[in-house]
Formats: sequence, structure tokens, C-alpha cells
Amino acid sequence: MGSWLSWLGQSGFLLEHQGVRMVIDPFLSETPGAMSPHFDVYDLGSVHWILSTHEHLDHWDHETIARLKEANPQARIVAPGHLRSRAADAGFLAEEFVVPSLTHPVHLTPDVAVQAVSAVHAVHSQDGYGSGEKDQFLGYILSLEGLTLYHSGDTILSQALLDRLMDAHIDIAMLPINGRDFFRDALDIVGNLGACEAVDLAGRIGASILIPMHYDAFAGNLGDVGQAARYAHERWPYMTVAVLGYGQKWPMEKPIALPHHR
Repeated sequence: MGSWLSWLGQSGFLLEHQGVRMVIDPFLSETPGAMSPHFDVYDLGSVHWILSTHEHLDHWDHETIARLKEANPQARIVAPGHLRSRAADAGFLAEEFVVPSLTHPVHLTPDVAVQAVSAVHAVHSQDGYGSGEKDQFLGYILSLEGLTLYHSGDTILSQALLDRLMDAHIDIAMLPINGRDFFRDALDIVGNLGACEAVDLAGRIGASILIPMHYDAFAGNLGDVGQAARYAHERWPYMTVAVLGYGQKWPMEKPIALPHHR
């Protein structure tokens, strides 16, 4: 069957492994101030699992999640525990809601495991960036038969996050590149890793492939994929920066191990 992932825009991805289809942070609703979505729920086909990293509207798109559940009655959802009531409002039964663990992998199928990683983020800029109440803002480490992917959700970098990821043996890192600055913080636009910072993070944790994300949806909060690619070529020449087109299938395969890259 093969394994592949597709970028849906912003931080959204559709993944398929051994016939199991998972969608992460789908943001497919028309939203004031955002670019029009590139796909509709029904373009995605069958979906078995939905993963949401946190409550911001481009990561928990309630309309999209509810429509996905309606189109896929068998679907289950993985999300921070405090979003349980929102999941119920979207049509999920209690037993269909899975809270991922920060300490051990949770198996979605015998071949697919997910483990949560605390992200460094905020609901509002004035709150200050932090890990919330442990599981308020999450990233996900996905293990698929020897291949390890990391979807960071929204995050900046901390020493604790770097240390956690250094031990995770990440092959493919999906990281935001829109950055943050004083002026956007003042407008309550909570920021993320910048392009060069995302590249350095991917390189330091040993990822062979970086997939930039979270740079295309809001006109006042974009990122520069060209900067990421140029910087990676100069600083981490054995890393691939995969700038995906919308809906393009990228094969999920174990990269060639590079002795100096670990």
C-alpha cells in the first residue's frame, strides 16, 4: 500500500500508512482574514484518525472537524484533554476521544504510535509563551514501523523541548516557519519558530527531512520557505527541505542514515 503524506495548507497534513488515514490540524473552513482553503472535507476521502495539537482556530477548526466526523462516522480523534467537550460537540463519543500521553506512545493501530510533546506556545501573546498546563499545547511524534515523524504544532524553542527531541531520533520534522516579533505579539498574533530557527532545530535533532509549514494562510503572518531552503543548503547540506505543493503525495520512507547527522 505504501506510506505517504500530503500537505493541506498551514499546519494541515493527510497521512496514509498501511491503509490507515490520519489528518493532522486540518484547517479547511472559510475564515475571515485567512486565504481560502485549498480543499474540502470530501476531497480527503476516508479518514480514520484526526489529530489536533491545540485550540487555536487553524489547529482546532471546529467546523472542519465536525464535518470530517459526519463524513467518517468511524473516525476517532486525538487531542489535548481539555478539548474533550469540544470533541463531543463535534460528534465524537467519549470512547472515540484519545488523550495522548507525554510519557509513553499510544498505539492508534498495531503499526502506528503517537506520543505527545509539550509545545511552547500561548493562547494570547500577553499570557507569555509556555507549555500551558502540560498538555494544553502539543506536538506529536508519530512512529510508523521504524520511521519517526514530528509535527510540532505551534511552538517556539526551549531547552527542554530541544532536549526532548534530541532523544527522539526524528527522521522527518514538520515545523512552522512564520516566526514571531514584537509588532505581531502586540496584535495578539502568537508566533512560532522562524525559518532559520526551524532549520537549525531540525538539524540539531538529526532530522534528514524538514517540511516547512504554517506560512501560507494569513497575509500578516507568513513565512519564507526560500530562506529556509537557502539556509539549510548553507548550514545543513545533508538535510532536505521539502517545500510541498498542496495535495502532493510525499512518500514516507526511511532516509539514508548519515553518520555525522546523528
